[in-house]
Amino acid sequence: MKPTEIKIKIKDKSKVFFDAFSNLLFPSGLTCVNCGREIKNGTRLNLCAKCLEGLKFNAGHRCKICGISMLNEAEYCDNCQKYDKHFNVCRSPLIYDGTGSALVKKFKFGNKFYIGDELAKLMADEYYLEPALSSDIILFVPMSDGEVKERGFNQSEYLAKVLSKRLGLPVQNNIIKLRETDKQKHLTAKERRENMKGVFEVIRGDEVKNCRVLLIDDVFTTGATVNECARVLRKAGASKINVMTACITKFKLEGERAQ
Repeated sequence: MKPTEIKIKIKDKSKVFFDAFSNLLFPSGLTCVNCGREIKNGTRLNLCAKCLEGLKFNAGHRCKICGISMLNEAEYCDNCQKYDKHFNVCRSPLIYDGTGSALVKKFKFGNKFYIGDELAKLMADEYYLEPALSSDIILFVPMSDGEVKERGFNQSEYLAKVLSKRLGLPVQNNIIKLRETDKQKHLTAKERRENMKGVFEVIRGDEVKNCRVLLIDDVFTTGATVNECARVLRKAGASKINVMTACITKFKLEGERAQ
């Protein structure tokens, strides 16, 4: 084994140990899962008072399709009016800002799985409050093998499995990602749609045919990813595709890049 390979393996093991040690330092129910402060008064979400105040809930008048918060009285946002959506409805309990964005980033990039459990609580609440989300099975946005290896896990799959227990719905892996794609983060809405074309495929299509699907992802930005997943699910015969994410961002203008 080469010295560089040994160093990499030691580094990987050190990271695993550090993550495990961090989980011991911030156990559920005693300290805030976001900032680590002691929780003086028990809260359902395991967040301190300050971090709870930083949560921005996606409430009020929302687009009937994607669920983005609307500043006017229109039924549909500009994005949903301009581009076809293959899913029926999307709902997200939080706006991707403040504590919400911090939680997603720490869960997604910091391997803090207990944060995913907290996000799933809010998603389960959203499911029960929104009759339109009623579904038969849960699916999740897949990652390529290379992406899973790089990150260590698929955050959407984790959320789906926690939600499966909370909602009493079976979770299945009927969508695969055929190839790796460019990172979506700094792409415009148009570039995101192009980036996702032909990326996903449904396997064992008989398992989704005539089913109402609840498709899970972590963040809804322009909807390009979930919309492409919904397209192949629709082609496979799913009767309805509902989408639920932990957070939703404010849409960018067509040529504006996400931050």
